[in-house]
Amino acid sequence: MSLKVQFYSMIAMVGMGAYLGMALDTYHRFLNRKSKKLLVYVTDILFWIFQGLFIFYVLYSVNEGELRVYIFLAILCGFAAYQSLLQKPYKRILEFIIQLILRTTMVIVRIVQAIIIRPIRGLIKVFVALILFIFHIFVRLIRVLYNVLLAILRFFARIIWFFVPKRVKNILFQLKGFYEKKKNTFLTTIRKVKHLIDRRKK
Repeated sequence: MSLKVQFYSMIAMVGMGAYLGMALDTYHRFLNRKSKKLLVYVTDILFWIFQGLFIFYVLYSVNEGELRVYIFLAILCGFAAYQSLLQKPYKRILEFIIQLILRTTMVIVRIVQAIIIRPIRGLIKVFVALILFIFHIFVRLIRVLYNVLLAILRFFARIIWFFVPKRVKNILFQLKGFYEKKKNTFLTTIRKVKHLIDRRKK
């Protein structure tokens, strides 16, 4: 490995050490340690596997993946430099970006609600109110027609009843009395049976 390749490798690994510090702070910012332990263990393992693969990929791009002791020292130097010089500014910038994204998302959501969702809800309410109004008018028309037809039928029934012979009227009155009597008898029997059932339940 030439000195130029070694120099590039050291510079790249110092940068990867700083990147590892930023990635670790970003990961801790978004990870909820109060969640289930199994989930935390799995995400930690996946995080470190990804970081290891990414660092090895960068190293492979620089010196075809040759590992030397100074590679690890360069990563530690980059990580230490980040911890001492860049950690606080990076956390501030990260928090600023997160809050900016959250506020932008809230503004977009409010705009969407004001421009799209609320007008759609208003149109739906107007449509439902119109349907109910039409249905109410339709029911009223049906009732009016029913009352008109019933009045007409009663009128013709009275005319027809006027021409019905007295004998037929008497027979009809008798049938009506018989029906009322049987109806009352049936209802009385039902009440007695219900009363007996209630007494047995007690």
